Amino acid sequence: MKNNIKLAVIAVLLGIILGKYIFSQYKEDVIDTMNITNNQIYIMQYGVYKNEDNMKENTKDLKNYFYYTDEKGYHVIIGITTKENLKDKIVDSYNIKSNIYMKKIQLDNEEFLRLLEQYDSLIEQTTDKDIIVSAEKQILSKYEEILTDNE
Repeated sequence: MKNNIKLAVIAVLLGIILGKYIFSQYKEDVIDTMNITNNQIYIMQYGVYKNEDNMKENTKDLKNYFYYTDEKGYHVIIGITTKENLKDKIVDSYNIKSNIYMKKIQLDNEEFLRLLEQYDSLIEQTTDKDIIVSAEKQILSKYEEILTDNE
């Protein structure tokens, strides 16, 4: 009888300790996820061109990109991330030697921000340039879709 009580107490204590540990891990992940987005993203701009022909000529060697136009010209975007420290890794995957301008913008699209964070996590964990370019291709496609929907 005493052994059964001791085993029950030990089992309850182990359950409490393991439960607290697992809960603390989950809680840290939730807090980390909430801190990433704060609706801030970084757009990597390859350049701004006055006309479409000039833009197409200067981007013919890029693996993928998208562009948008405004009163300043044709803006060529090669990457988007939530993490400023991923810029060099993304740019390196394109084998680009020229300077890339990184713009910080606010975006109020939670679905896109969650998707972008997942791709950023993938990019952080790999060194395969093809995977990085493929991830950015998906991100750029989704971002272009958002811009088109907002017009």
